[in-house]
This record gives sequence, structure tokens and C-alpha cells, in this order.
Amino acid sequence: MADSPDLFARRNRARIALLLVLATVNYMIAVALATVAVVLTLVFGVIFGLEVFPDDLDTLKYMAIGIVGLAVLSGIAGLAIGLVRIPFQRRSLEKRVLAETGAHLADPDEHAEVRNLLDGLAIAAGITAPRFAVIDDAAPNSFGVGTRPSNTVVGVTAGLSKALSRDELEAVLAYEVSRIRSWDVALASWTVALTSGAIVAAESSDDDGLLKSGLGYLPKKFGEWLQVWALRDQGVERDRAAIRFTRNPGSLIRALEKLDADSTAMTCVTRATAPLWVEFPAQVVSGSSSKATRRLAKELLLDERIEYLRDLAREPASKATETP
Repeated sequence: MADSPDLFARRNRARIALLLVLATVNYMIAVALATVAVVLTLVFGVIFGLEVFPDDLDTLKYMAIGIVGLAVLSGIAGLAIGLVRIPFQRRSLEKRVLAETGAHLADPDEHAEVRNLLDGLAIAAGITAPRFAVIDDAAPNSFGVGTRPSNTVVGVTAGLSKALSRDELEAVLAYEVSRIRSWDVALASWTVALTSGAIVAAESSDDDGLLKSGLGYLPKKFGEWLQVWALRDQGVERDRAAIRFTRNPGSLIRALEKLDADSTAMTCVTRATAPLWVEFPAQVVSGSSSKATRRLAKELLLDERIEYLRDLAREPASKATETP
């Protein structure tokens, strides 16, 4: 039997709580690794520069104990840094996503149709009406960002409004509202907030030398794994929640088929924030060699999920998948 919307929301809140713990551990590991690497660099620099080598096992033992002690202390420092940075990352996420995508919060008299649809859908879902942002991008897509349902922004590209009929646009907005109500947007937002820093920092350090790229490797991989873990099975659960909520599942399926068929590349999106979008941007997958990225994309790409949506809505399979 399919999970109820309330059970899906409870599961998402539980994942957020565990995600906070794991992200804090990632901070501890990153700070400990950086501290040990710096200390070892200094120690070996002194040893080889002055040609003063430890001449007995006791000296080596005390050096090892000192390094382990520094790792423990730096891990504690990483815990403190994590406790300070996590609230900051939560507060700054919305601003970062809007800046990355070039989105702007719509004025009260701008795109009145979209705003009215969102307000009506929010009333039907029993949630606070989300704020609305516009992205000047030809690719049809939308995103939701907000670490709690009462404070969420739904972003819609210019291409989405142009590509879809009114019924299809309403269905996509209903999809976003169902994600807000089920805490799916909150889970995706927390995931991005807590992992994007490690992913972006590691990518930017690739050209900064072996030491920096090496130090960033483990936190980056852990951040990518956290995204995969936190968002596993989310595509399927999102679809279930959307079909339960939307008043016109046929329009939602047609809308997602149009998004899937459109080959226009997003102009402003990164690997770190890709999980926020309704359609996982295809160029993020093609531009990455990471197994974690490909696995996450498999969870969230639309092509296979559309047929699952058809099954949920009891609609016939598309002609492309029908057996001759």
C-alpha cells in the first residue's frame, strides 16, 4: 500500500534531522583533515629542510600522538564550526539560489495568473502561500526552495509559462505545492544547504593544486553521498503526493512530457543546487563523471517517472512504450 501524505512528510522531517547530524560530522572530518594535512606539511618541511630526522621510536610515537591529538581537537573545532555555519547556510540558501539562477521575486502585479494559481493551490493544500520568483531562462522548469513549508519560494522559468497551457501550468504548480506540503522541498533545500558548500569548494579547488584538491575530495564525496542518501526514492514519492493532490493528473503528465522532450539547456544551474528543480537539469548529468551524480539523476530524471505517473493516474501508456 502506498505511503500516506502524512507518513511521507514525517519521513522527510526525520531525514532532515539525521541529515543535520551527518552534515555536522562532515564538518568535523573536513576540519580534522585540513588540520592534520597542514601540520604534516610543516613537520616534513622542517625535517627535510633542516635535515633533522627522528632517531628513535619514542620520538616518532610522540609525534604520532601529537598528530592524533590535533585531529581530535580539530574535530571538536569542526563541530563548533558546523553548529555556527548550519544556521547561516539555512538563512543564506534562498539568497544564493536566487542569485545563482538570476531569479527575482515577482512584484505584486507581475505574472498575476501564476500568483493567483499558487495562492489558490496553497489554500487547497492548507499551507502558507509560497512566494513566487521569475527566472529569465528559456528552458521550461521550476524549483522550490525553503527549509520549512511556511517560508518557501517557488521559481518558474519564462520558458515554462510559454511552453505550457494554463491547465498544464496549474498542474506543475500543484506539483510544487504538493512538494511543499509533504516537506519534500524542505528536505531538498536542507540537503542543498548542507552539501553545496563542500561540493562547490572541492570543484573550485581542482585547479588550485594537489593539496587543496586532495583535502576537498573526501568532504565532496561525502556531500554527494549525503545528497543521494537524503533524496533516494524522492522522485517516486513526489509523484505519489502530486497525483493525490492535483485535480488534473492528465495535465501534469502532459506538462512533464513537454519538459522531458524539451532539449533547451538551463543557463544558470550548478550540480550543487540541481536537486531543487522539478526536472533534474540534464546538462548537470552530462557534464559530470561522478557516480553519485548519475545515481541521483536516475532518481529524479523525468523519463522513467512519467510512465510511473501514468500508472498512478490510471492513464494508458505512451505510444513510445507500448509493446507492438
